[in-house]
Amino acid sequence: MHKVLFLILTTFIVNQAIADGDYHYSVDLTSVKDDKLHVNLIPPDLKETETVFMFPAMVPGTYDVYDFGRFVSNFKAEGKDGTTIHIEKLDNNSYKLWPANLIQKINYDVEDTWDTSISEKIVFEPGGTNIEEGKNFCLNTHGFFGYFKNNLQTNFILEVTKPSGFYASTSMTNLKHGETKDIISVFDYHNLVDAPILYSQPDTTFIQIGKAQVLVSVFSPNKVITSNFIARNLKELLQAQAEYLGGQLPIDKYAFLFYFSDKPSLSGSAGALEHSYSSLYYLPEGDTALLAQEIRDVAAHEFFHIVTPLSIHSKEIGEFDFNNPKMSQHLWLYEGLTEYAAHHMQVKSGLIEFDSFFNVIITKMRNARENYNDTVPFTTMSKYVLDKYKKEYTNVYEKGALIGMCLDIMLRYYSNGNYGTQELMKDLSKKYGKTTSFNDEDLFNDIEKLSNKEIRLFLDNHVSGPNPLPFKDIFAMVGFNYSEKRTDEKITLGGISVGYNPSTNHLVIVNTSMLDDFGKKLNFKEQDEILTFNNRKLTLDNMKDILNGYMQNAKKGDKLIIEVLRKNKKGIEIIKELKAKVKPVKVTETDIIEINELANERQINTRKAWLGLY
Repeated sequence: MHKVLFLILTTFIVNQAIADGDYHYSVDLTSVKDDKLHVNLIPPDLKETETVFMFPAMVPGTYDVYDFGRFVSNFKAEGKDGTTIHIEKLDNNSYKLWPANLIQKINYDVEDTWDTSISEKIVFEPGGTNIEEGKNFCLNTHGFFGYFKNNLQTNFILEVTKPSGFYASTSMTNLKHGETKDIISVFDYHNLVDAPILYSQPDTTFIQIGKAQVLVSVFSPNKVITSNFIARNLKELLQAQAEYLGGQLPIDKYAFLFYFSDKPSLSGSAGALEHSYSSLYYLPEGDTALLAQEIRDVAAHEFFHIVTPLSIHSKEIGEFDFNNPKMSQHLWLYEGLTEYAAHHMQVKSGLIEFDSFFNVIITKMRNARENYNDTVPFTTMSKYVLDKYKKEYTNVYEKGALIGMCLDIMLRYYSNGNYGTQELMKDLSKKYGKTTSFNDEDLFNDIEKLSNKEIRLFLDNHVSGPNPLPFKDIFAMVGFNYSEKRTDEKITLGGISVGYNPSTNHLVIVNTSMLDDFGKKLNFKEQDEILTFNNRKLTLDNMKDILNGYMQNAKKGDKLIIEVLRKNKKGIEIIKELKAKVKPVKVTETDIIEINELANERQINTRKAWLGLY
């Protein structure tokens, strides 16, 4: 009975698509040839005699021009009643066709981006496509389906033939699942691109957060990571995010789509790409204990994009031009404030400790100072991020997040703790929303109306102006003393960098290039695996307590004995005892944040409003 109903429904939808002039796409995932998929399109009715068919050069959230038409080949068009359709390729992404009004069908092949032989401009995997015959298909829809120029505001219907048992994980709600075929419908191209689809044998878990239903879908080639593990990791996070956003999630449905890879990526990177009601992740398949916090951090960032830029955005994003993109000045808002909120939410809700939060902040300070040009106004960098300031883009996750922190502290200070970036985002969301875009030049005016002139001066001087962020003044508002640089004598671990060997469950010394005098005296060697630290077995679980205890309590002249597993000249593993008397060394530190014991009541109250109980 269900099969018959499905076939009737399929026929109805197909006929309706043709009659109504919608785009009707079909693709067969069971027919992969040369690692390519063949795509068919019955186009909408076209009135003009000449048209241009296009694939996106760029899509929202990627901040890079990838030219997805590069991965298309054998582009052909058939005419009605045998009419010849002329085709002229205009560039990587565009084809001129005529007579357009007589086009009956278009078809072409698409190669995926994750293992392509096209070496120029590697696509960051979460924004790309994957074709693994019989295993997995990552359909970032912008990589497979194009559109006619100036004809994006009409229905797109996808008919997907799939291997038996495969499931389509997506945020799209108008989806009819069948045993061997799915029918998906979406009402325009912007919404099509906004919803990736992950096809594989299902490993899915649903989480209910208040009124919101959240799908977690996982593809892990070696079954190392499961959707249940991810869901358990994310549930507490999402509950905290709901509280951070005012008590509930501002969506009814959301989809987390995770692809875990057991191979190196072409881009050399891992990460995620946000969408209005979903996010797609490409991460290494590894030890779950090591991945847990990374997954939380990345997922928190991507999920908060439901606020910016998806609910608060300028015209450059709201009216995004896929083939001639223009950038907004406000990446500090879209990426920076989102990155800040992802970490601030975790410390304020108690998911991470204060020390972990400040370590993140300090790392961002150092990265922003050492790796980027701090004299370029952030709004200028944002506007020209696709060309002139392309290399500065990743500073949105460093200085951009720090701008968010400074703004949050200032808002709370001048409102007696009652108003911060959480409240500002709510108010801006009410003013604009998903369907209303603001003018770039109006944003600071609108923020000033919701706050005060001090906030406007900060934005003018430190975001659209060239002045560095005033950390000393900002941290003073929450009762902290800040020093950019200071040299002291300190107890150290010798200047080693430590990693982890999952096969032996040992901590391993991975870098000795920064050894100080104490480290040289201990005679550390790279690849030493640490067994004991002052006669206590050292593991991933207890390392923080043991090493922090040593740093806080060791005194000059105390004995330190470390047992390591080391290979001798013959390659045989031996246990080596490293010992020395503790000797402080001169250490130059940057970005020191300490509590001001003389902080006044206003500063202390602002600190409590900023971080919770502290």
